[in-house]
Amino acid sequence: MPPPADPAGSAAAALQFFDAPSFRAWRERLPVTDTGLAHGALAAQARALAGANLPAGTRFELLEALRELAAPLQAAAAKKYLGRPVPLDDDDRASWNDVVDVWSAAAAGYDGLIDAMAGPAPELASRAALICQRALRATGLAMSEHNRVYRKVPAALWRQLHRLYRFAETAGLAAELVHDEAGRGVAATSCAGAYLHALLTQLAQPDALTVAQMDIVERWLESWAALVTLAAAPARQGAAPVIAVDPDSDRGAGLAAGSPPAAARYLELEALGRVLRQAAAALRRGETPAGLGLGEMPRDACEKLVTLLHVQWCAAGTGRADERSPGGIVVTISPNIAAIHYGLTGRAFRQPGGEITARERQDMDMLGYVSESTDRAMVSQRSATIETWVIVNKSASGFLGLCRDPSPATRIGHNQLLGLRNPSNRSLYLGTVQRLIVDESGGIWVGLRLITSNPQALAARNSAARGPEAARYDRALLVPEDAARKLPASLVLLPGWFAPGRELHLYREKSERVQLKLLMDRGPNFERVTFSPL
Repeated sequence: MPPPADPAGSAAAALQFFDAPSFRAWRERLPVTDTGLAHGALAAQARALAGANLPAGTRFELLEALRELAAPLQAAAAKKYLGRPVPLDDDDRASWNDVVDVWSAAAAGYDGLIDAMAGPAPELASRAALICQRALRATGLAMSEHNRVYRKVPAALWRQLHRLYRFAETAGLAAELVHDEAGRGVAATSCAGAYLHALLTQLAQPDALTVAQMDIVERWLESWAALVTLAAAPARQGAAPVIAVDPDSDRGAGLAAGSPPAAARYLELEALGRVLRQAAAALRRGETPAGLGLGEMPRDACEKLVTLLHVQWCAAGTGRADERSPGGIVVTISPNIAAIHYGLTGRAFRQPGGEITARERQDMDMLGYVSESTDRAMVSQRSATIETWVIVNKSASGFLGLCRDPSPATRIGHNQLLGLRNPSNRSLYLGTVQRLIVDESGGIWVGLRLITSNPQALAARNSAARGPEAARYDRALLVPEDAARKLPASLVLLPGWFAPGRELHLYREKSERVQLKLLMDRGPNFERVTFSPL
């Protein structure tokens, strides 16, 4: 007789169901109004099911039922941490671990059924393609969750993905179509489709994408993965690079170089490349993404993403032209406008023309100047936040930096504005995070696209502000004109300040008025805009 049921199925509870009727009863008891509690119960039961001693047929039935339930609950749980800067805080990391655990437990459960086919449950052989596709899909979803928090995919997940595909290929199941609509927009797929979906997701270089872009790529691949095939030998040599994957390795697909191993499989990408080129051409002609079946998104953003994917998938990332040189330089990183402003001025921010504080007045009376200790005391924690990084390599357009022991106080997001100072020459560079990876030891790798090496600190006041804020200035940065790249002078402002035609008051040595023109770039902690004097 089954043990008494825990209504929600807590993390410490045993398996709460043993067949389809008991699963339905457990599901009805889930606290559907509390998605956090419901997902915790799901994660606990996924772990319990992975280790339960049940007949293989019953395990398959329960895995299918749990998988259908998991799709919406996993998506809801992931909202807690998606788009958050790294490293994740303890609560967000716990939520992420639970989501990964569900996919990992599902993969392990289906993987165990593959073993059962050769032993106690030969009747499952008729469902072999479906079971293997489910294991591949769950493994790929666990990998995607790593991507979405910019964590490097562990070697163990790559080995598992390759092993499952090798089984499907050896058993002649790779191309057999199966039905899978749980969390997918396209129901028809195969083991090869699930495998290629995971390979192409990684080949798209997710560390250089926003979370929203990753989700778009995942959705597109539901249809596009079927355009790609795997072959034991490369297609006829042409202008396109040869992309291959070694199923005996612990990494994904990449440019085939040297003498690939005998087990290598080659990605035939011509059909996918043709679709990408046609989509880019249609978007340039003015057709909408929705009209092309690409979803609702701005046309220029869609064209840029399609072009980027063509470079990554069909040209092996050969779009980068800059030559890189070794680094090894120790630098300090300022993670926001306030810290960058402080790094440029070396002193606390104060309102232009504002009165000095009582402590400053005391220093002036006693010393004739404001002491360094007084100035430091005025600096907010946010302004003074800096962290030591190492520049691994550099090029004309940017830097690759590493922090092996990041502070929880300094968290990094994709397209975040950073200031980088070289202590040896005191130069401060301004750039945005274009690549972001958290390695398996917790170190953060950042690819920084350079904006300028000579920003200027100033104060800005928003003329549209009302109430107490109307007269207040805040920190801003001036990026001088870049004649070589034909870029006009621009302002770096706090998020939410930009509106076309808005008037700002700036203050350096004197007050001046400007009108905002165009938004050049934006990120989680800045807006970069063009302007004209008034």
